[in-house]
Amino acid sequence: MKITASRPRAARLTTRPLVCAVAAALCAMGTASWAQTAATPSRTATLPEVKVTGETEPETASGPAKGFVAKRSATATKTDTPLAETPQSVSVVTRAQLGAQAAESLDEALGYVSGVFSQTGGVQRRTSTGFTVRGFNITGSAPLYMDGSKFPINSLSGTMELAGFERVELLKGPSSILYGQAAPGGLINMVTKKPTTAPLREIELQTGSWGRKQLGFDFGGPIGEQGDFGYRISGVLRNADAMIEQIPDDRTWLSGAFDWRITRDTKLTLLATYNRGKSIYDYGKPFDGSLLPNPFGRISKDLFVGEPGFDKFNIKGQTLGTMLEHQINANWKFRQNVLAFDYDADVAFAAINQRVDATQRRVGRSAFTRLDKDKGVSLDHQLQGKFTTGAFEHTVLMGIDYSDRDFNRAQRTGTLAPLDLYNPVYGAVPTLAGATNSLNNSRQTGVYLQEQVKFDKRWIGLIGARWDRARNTTDNVAVSGVVTPSSARANAFSPRLGLMYLSESGLSPYVSYTESFQPASGQDFFLRPFEPTNARQYEAGIKYEPAGANASVTLAVYELTQTNVSTADPAHPGFAIQTGEIRSRGVELEGRASLNRKLDLVGSIGTTEAKITKSNTNNVGTRPTSVPRNSASLWADYRFSDLLQGVSMGFGARYIGKQDPTTTVTMGGYTVFDAALRYQVDNWRFALNVKNLANRTYLANCSFACFYGDERNFVLSAKYSW
Repeated sequence: MKITASRPRAARLTTRPLVCAVAAALCAMGTASWAQTAATPSRTATLPEVKVTGETEPETASGPAKGFVAKRSATATKTDTPLAETPQSVSVVTRAQLGAQAAESLDEALGYVSGVFSQTGGVQRRTSTGFTVRGFNITGSAPLYMDGSKFPINSLSGTMELAGFERVELLKGPSSILYGQAAPGGLINMVTKKPTTAPLREIELQTGSWGRKQLGFDFGGPIGEQGDFGYRISGVLRNADAMIEQIPDDRTWLSGAFDWRITRDTKLTLLATYNRGKSIYDYGKPFDGSLLPNPFGRISKDLFVGEPGFDKFNIKGQTLGTMLEHQINANWKFRQNVLAFDYDADVAFAAINQRVDATQRRVGRSAFTRLDKDKGVSLDHQLQGKFTTGAFEHTVLMGIDYSDRDFNRAQRTGTLAPLDLYNPVYGAVPTLAGATNSLNNSRQTGVYLQEQVKFDKRWIGLIGARWDRARNTTDNVAVSGVVTPSSARANAFSPRLGLMYLSESGLSPYVSYTESFQPASGQDFFLRPFEPTNARQYEAGIKYEPAGANASVTLAVYELTQTNVSTADPAHPGFAIQTGEIRSRGVELEGRASLNRKLDLVGSIGTTEAKITKSNTNNVGTRPTSVPRNSASLWADYRFSDLLQGVSMGFGARYIGKQDPTTTVTMGGYTVFDAALRYQVDNWRFALNVKNLANRTYLANCSFACFYGDERNFVLSAKYSW
């Protein structure tokens, strides 16, 4: 029997208006500029020509974008390419949007992007990073990149502070062509803040819910009169709590960048970050009393399931990187990107059972302590050529990259007394066993070649291929000292094809094909190591950038299939074979616009039909865990003039559809509203951001446990720029 825990009827009714509003807003993005042009009297053509100097610098893939709309990105191609000429879906969240929505974490930054769903909503977002994209979990495959360099920290090594980044970019679909081993859903590239050509000085103070006190700063500009040097220093100092009062949210984040124009043709950028956080890992709530009914009622969303004085999550880490670019001649340039990272996490937490015990009040608990050390380096060498042959314009990219990462975990497990969920009494002392150790090393070397060709200014072809050698080895050391080694190796070839047409109307239809691979650990009955899992994606869509308007819309349909998935071996019980398959099909509509310097819009609609298509168990046809069927979002930001000059306000709504935490349980969807009010006067900007405006109590995710979304909370800020 299938158990359904749906949202109330009133919540369902909010979905249709939201979807309609999103669709209307996306259509309006492209028409505003036409209406403005049509209303312009023809006599304006007789005005004398006016030449404007001192314009804003043109956008680059590594710099700021204009308003909410980015026009260029390097995430999909590793070259500075217009998004309108990229035959694959890429979502870019700009610094302007991050600031307007007061986004504090990656899940909040991507909250208005289609096809992506956070697995760490609510309190847990402060300690871990986890997403499903286009129906596939990308968490365990280290999907994070910084400026295109692999940043494979563990999902529990701590979260990134958005204050250090200019933009957050999501490449949807397989991406092994340029990045090697990767999950099918895609990857997240965080573009760091770079030195500015003009002086930049900002200080911001924040207060808000849960005792929030925060100081932020951002300084940058040229050094000296020649312009050969530049700098950027930004940071955050925060002392705060969370919705669960026992959980702190303290952070020290510093990031710095230094530019050196060595010669006219050679530029070196040094990048560094320091991240130190203090929090507690929230293990969630049991299904009974949150997703499922319980005779004692609903479990409080601010219940702490751990033990004060025992639970902790203290992380400390730093990165150091370089970006070297040398213009060899008019057609060829060389780039070298290096990123090294070193992170430590000292963690202790109580894990709970998924279901309550026979009393219906108590939940069993276990105790864990972990000391993680995560460090590594990634290098990427690129040779790029741009030249013309007849009617063909070529951009050729050749590269070789290498990454090496060591992840060591010392873990102790033990017992902990059960907790009464409705009358919690703390003070239990955990009993811990001896430590086990896990020593993991991951290495990857890849060689890639890519050609972007434009014919007759209209047709764009994208073709590429990559060869990888990847190796993951693990030594598990038991309490007794016995070492159990395991390894996974992969030699993989990853092709890519894309075709696009640029029409005069601004509509650009495209089709593309991409692949990815992931090493798979384990072996079958005959002791043969598992082959890597493979994924392939067919995508077709239309991108639209109306002439004369700062707007872009992307409509994409896709079919994404992962093969070589492990499933039970019917001939040899207790063993697995790689005959499983998972398929995801979907449609995504996403748009952004900054119109008339007054109105900013972000909207998206998406549907994901993911299911297990091949398996030797009884789960064929079921959906993967925590993959919503539908989603929609809309954010509108308006700046007033005349009597209300200096005032701006924003309002947003996010809808996440129902999910299947298990094959027998359905979790209802939810809609959350956000709002912002700002006032700019001289060098001051005052802002009030309210999230979950209606104070909706909802479950953001249910996987191994259930996690409530944050209750209504606010951030009040004052920023001074000079």
